[in-house]
Amino acid sequence: MVALKLLSKDDVIAAYLKSFGFQGERLAAAVSAISADLKTFSSDDGEALIKKVDLILLKTARKIFLHAELADEQLLAQFKLCFILAGGAEKCSPAALKTLSLPESLISEMRQLFMVNAPACHYQEMPAQSLDYSSIEEKKHG
Repeated sequence: MVALKLLSKDDVIAAYLKSFGFQGERLAAAVSAISADLKTFSSDDGEALIKKVDLILLKTARKIFLHAELADEQLLAQFKLCFILAGGAEKCSPAALKTLSLPESLISEMRQLFMVNAPACHYQEMPAQSLDYSSIEEKKHG
């Protein structure tokens, strides 16, 4: 098993943002923008840092998908999917990520990509039904 040591919170943020399609100079600028918002974060826990970044993204998702009746985790997953499918890394400036204000064209495209799942199912116990075998018996003898 290979052990990786991440050097800083910027390394964690960079690795996470790469999954959104950020690369090169855009990646460095996006890391700087998000890292600036997290300058008071002082934990060595990478998962806790990702949760902080996700909270930033969740705020953006709530602004974009105003009427989505999804749990936070579901909305965040939808946001990430739509951002990636819309090519958000190429269309969104790092400053827009920091201020939580994506370009209107990107927002519009993400809204079109938003997937609506079937409504939640509600299960109820179905009362036992009586079966009428008379018609089957008549056909056998008929």
